[in-house]
Amino acid sequence: MESRRSVKAFITWEKDPAQFPLNMWITDIIVNYGELKGKHIIGNSWMVPVRITGFVAGTWDTFADVGFLVDEAPWHLLVSGYTFRLWAGKEIATVKIL
Repeated sequence: MESRRSVKAFITWEKDPAQFPLNMWITDIIVNYGELKGKHIIGNSWMVPVRITGFVAGTWDTFADVGFLVDEAPWHLLVSGYTFRLWAGKEIATVKIL
């Protein structure tokens, strides 16, 4: 991921993110632009590497770097104010691009 660009983001987690390492890329999270049918995603989905850069004291919120793993992903969407949901078996967080 270091060779790919990334953008700054604010993430609101639905469970305590303390299990995730600080300043290390987490690469098993996706953004789903399709729909979930049973246990399968229909439509586009993209891996979204996340690197937590800071925790907000007293909350489950974090600051992070986010991006995509491939150039064909919708990079143009990662602009200030854009919001999307992260998925890892279920929806786990909301990302807002700073």
